[in-house]
Amino acid sequence: MSERKRRTRLADLLHGLTDTGAHADLAVRGLAMDSRCLRPGDLFVALAGASGHGFDHLEAALAAGAVAVLCESQDQAPAGGAMPVIGVPELRKRLPELARRLWGDPAQMDLLAVTGTNGKTSVAWLLAQALDGAMIGTLGVGRPGEQISTGLTTPDVLSVYRALAELREVGIRTVVLEASSHALDQERLAGLSFSTVIFTTLGHDHLDYHGDLDHYAAAKARLFGDYASQRQLINRDDAFGARLAERLSGSPGLVTYGCDGRASLDVTGRLGAIARTGLSGEVQLPDSLIAVRSRLLGRINFMNLLVVVAELDARGFDAREIQRRVEALLPVPGRMQALAGGRVVIDYAHTPDALENVLTSLREVTPGELWCVFGCGGDRDRAKRPLMGRIAEALADRIVLTDDNPRNENSLAIIREIQAGMRHPNRCQVVADRAQAIARAIRSAAAEDVVLVAGKGHEIEQVIGDRRLPFSDEQAVREALEVAA
Repeated sequence: MSERKRRTRLADLLHGLTDTGAHADLAVRGLAMDSRCLRPGDLFVALAGASGHGFDHLEAALAAGAVAVLCESQDQAPAGGAMPVIGVPELRKRLPELARRLWGDPAQMDLLAVTGTNGKTSVAWLLAQALDGAMIGTLGVGRPGEQISTGLTTPDVLSVYRALAELREVGIRTVVLEASSHALDQERLAGLSFSTVIFTTLGHDHLDYHGDLDHYAAAKARLFGDYASQRQLINRDDAFGARLAERLSGSPGLVTYGCDGRASLDVTGRLGAIARTGLSGEVQLPDSLIAVRSRLLGRINFMNLLVVVAELDARGFDAREIQRRVEALLPVPGRMQALAGGRVVIDYAHTPDALENVLTSLREVTPGELWCVFGCGGDRDRAKRPLMGRIAEALADRIVLTDDNPRNENSLAIIREIQAGMRHPNRCQVVADRAQAIARAIRSAAAEDVVLVAGKGHEIEQVIGDRRLPFSDEQAVREALEVAA
C-alpha cells in the first residue's frame, strides 16, 4: 500500500501548538511514535511508555530517516542529539489533531469498530467482506486476504490514522476496526466516530494488564460511551452484553442480537444444521425471517454471522441480497479453519471462553474422539492457565499439551500451571515441541476423530525467549497430514 508523496511544512503542521523557530520550513511526510514504523521524512513522536521512553529509540529513529523529534517538553530531551527536538505541550492529547492535519480527516469514511474478548477478528473479517471494505486488526491492514501485518490488534493512534488515509487513497471507504481493551484504555482510536460499534463477548483475558474483570469490562465499555456512533450492535446472550444493552436502552441506534429466543432481542438466530462442511439456520429480523447458509464452521460462527445479518439489514439490504452476501463469505484464517475435510481445525482460541466455545462447537460435529492440542502464552495472564486445563479436560477426549509462545517463561512451568486445573493431569500427553505435538495428534487420531490445534491461529511466528522463529500451525498441520497420508 503506497502513500501519496505529500509534504507539509513543520510550521503549518504545528500552527497554534508551539513555536517551530528555525525549523519552520522543515518538510514533513508523516508521523510515527514507534521507531519501527518510521519512514524517511517522518517526525518521530517521543513519549513515555509503560516500560520506557521514546527517547530510548532516537538512534533507531535517525537510522529510519526521521527528520525531527516531537516531545512534550524540550527540557526532557537528551543533550547533543542529531535531530531537531520540538516540544509540544500536551502532545499525547494533540496526536489525533496532528494526524488529521497531516493525513486528512477520516470523518467522511464509513467506520465500524468491534470489541469483545472473542470474535473481534472474525466479525471484522466477515463484515469487511460483506461490506466490500477493509479491516484494521489482528490480521493486519487491508481488504480481507490482502492485509499487511502490523503485529497488533489495534495499532497506535498515529498508525491508525495513517492506515485510514492510505486506504482512503486507494478508494476504500468502509473500514472495520478491531478495538482491543488495551487500545480503548490507551485511546488509540481517539478522535474517530463510527457508523456502528459492536460488542461480542466478555471473558477472562488480559487481567495481567487490567488487574481484574471489572476494569477489563470498563475498558471494553468505553467504545460505547467515549465515541460517537449511529448504531450499537450488542450480543445480549453475553451477561455483560445484557448489562451494556440496558445501559444503552435509550439509544435509538441500539440493536441487540442473540440466540436465546428472548422476545426483547432485535435479531434472533436459530441454528439449524451444523456439519464439518458448514452450517445453516434462520435469522428473525424485525420485519422478516431470513434463511442463511454458510461454509463457516460451528455455533460460534453462527453468532458472528448474526452481526453481519444485523448490519446488512440495518443498512437497508433486502433478504435476498443478505443471503447472497452471507453465503459468499470466506472463512477467517486461523479461526475455526478446517483442513482435510474438517478432520483438523485450527483456531486462535487462547482464552478460557474461546477454548470452551470451540470445543463445544466441534463436539457437535465429531463422531469419534475430539483431540485438543494447545498451550498458553508466556509473560501473559497466568490465571487463565488452570482454567483452560480444566475446560480441555472436561470437553476433549484426548489432550496434547505443548508450547504456545513461551516467551521468557520456562515452557514446562507453563504446562504444569495448565495441568494444575486438571483432575487427572497424567492422562494428557506433553510434547513441548509444537510441530511434534501436532504431528503426534494427527498421526494418532482415527478417521472419525477431529483434532483441534488451538492458541496461535493465523500467527506465522513462535516467540521463544527474545527470538521470533518462523512457525505456522497451518504449515505444521499440512506437513503432518502429508506424512500421515
